[in-house]
Amino acid sequence: MSTAGLPTIWELVAEGAATLPEPFSRAALINWVSARRPEVGVSSIAAHIQFATANAAHTGHNPFADRAPLLHRVGRGQYLRYREVDEGTAPGSVVRSGRVVLVGSSGATADEPRPAGEMFRSDGFAYAREHARHSRLPWFVLSAKHGLLDPDEVISPHRIQIDDQPAAYRTAWGEWVVAQLADRLQLDGVVVEVHGGVDFAQPLRQPLTRRGAVLEIPLPGTWRDVGPGDHEHDSANAPVRAAIERIRGLVGRHRSAS
Repeated sequence: MSTAGLPTIWELVAEGAATLPEPFSRAALINWVSARRPEVGVSSIAAHIQFATANAAHTGHNPFADRAPLLHRVGRGQYLRYREVDEGTAPGSVVRSGRVVLVGSSGATADEPRPAGEMFRSDGFAYAREHARHSRLPWFVLSAKHGLLDPDEVISPHRIQIDDQPAAYRTAWGEWVVAQLADRLQLDGVVVEVHGGVDFAQPLRQPLTRRGAVLEIPLPGTWRDVGPGDHEHDSANAPVRAAIERIRGLVGRHRSAS
């Protein structure tokens, strides 16, 4: 604490990083600190963030060089809390996170440039985005044109769809996306949760496997929410139940034949 009894800017940066959902933006962290120490200039808070970032470039003297870092930059203006990496990890390697959420772009787009997390208008994208936000996990947007995007990265509307692209494009796209993700997170042992269907997930499977990551494709919410005791929406859920029963029947016959 400072002599005036107020938390120091360094302490507030640490507290803000521990409080904000990851990944958080530089602007969000500055606003969080500024709301608690409004008399401190934005430039001073920004300098503390720079000094507290493990993989930031420092051209001058860092007065906090003897302290453990607080932040790790994972994209343009995007940060995670700093975590120690395993011994033997190469210098400059990114931090570990047990799970990451990728949300595939889908549906109509906004009419003007928007952050990637706000660009797409489909119900499925909105549902997956809210899931990602509430999970407090690192999350990114998958784009057939741009590859991997930070949710706050501003892009222009486009009509390129991953399922319209030839196999060679999708294969190259998958390698590109996983390389981008590896620049942000250490992938060994990470579960990569992909929302948006197999067209987005399948090109990522082999590149992720080679890096020791596990691909997970959650069932759509309408399937996951259907249970044996759910009779409230039987008519709406009937096609879903029928599909599930057909899959169960096919699996059962396959097991019997084996």
